[in-house]
Amino acid sequence: MRKSKSKSKQMRKGRHEEEQEEISKLNRWIDSQKPDSGTNPLSLPPLPKDAPIGILQDDKFSRYSGATMFKELPLSKRTLDGDILGAAKTGSGKTLAFIIPILEKLYKERWGPEDGVGSIIISPTRELAGQLFDVLKTVGKLHNFSAGLLIGGRKEVEMEKEHVNALNILVCTPGRLLQHMDETPNFDCSQLQVLVLDEADRILDVGFKKTLNAIVAQLPKRRQTLLFSATQTKVHSGSCKTEFEGPGVYQRA
Repeated sequence: MRKSKSKSKQMRKGRHEEEQEEISKLNRWIDSQKPDSGTNPLSLPPLPKDAPIGILQDDKFSRYSGATMFKELPLSKRTLDGDILGAAKTGSGKTLAFIIPILEKLYKERWGPEDGVGSIIISPTRELAGQLFDVLKTVGKLHNFSAGLLIGGRKEVEMEKEHVNALNILVCTPGRLLQHMDETPNFDCSQLQVLVLDEADRILDVGFKKTLNAIVAQLPKRRQTLLFSATQTKVHSGSCKTEFEGPGVYQRA
């Protein structure tokens, strides 16, 4: 019995050390991709089609400066503290450009059930929110984060109220999120790390600006905000009270 406990303890210690090494490696990757102050990645030559991705030899990392599509960008750069305003057409890889960094950020922060809501992803429609949630489940299936899809329907809201405070990642429509903020006892987003507005131009076009302002007013100011839009011209940092401080705009060519 003692041998079994000792072996289990060693296995837990081994997993912990592996996680620490992965997190350390991830942080080095992020640091290697930090842009110089005042630089514009779009002014650099585009990446070759066969450009390497990730870790190279000698613990060096591949270059992403000069990327012209979201799927070419250094996804880990989304985990920097700065806000991001992105404009990209459908199919350019923008969903993964925020899903993966959210998982990376919570993972390296060792986010757990007791930490509450770490990220909120807002989508304009139930259908789009459902698609985002499917991608999140696929990409994040090896993580232990809890996630929930919060969309329409009066019957479902009562069931959601029982579980929403135990979720780490919320994928939702604006109205449903505000409903929980107003009605669900002890609903707490004070530890929020990342707020994402997907299809932000559509959200504002369909008249959710007032709802968004009410939501943002209840979120912590110290957070990262990512706004993604089909067009750069329709969405800007003053579109809603997001206190947006983005270092740059990444747009598909």
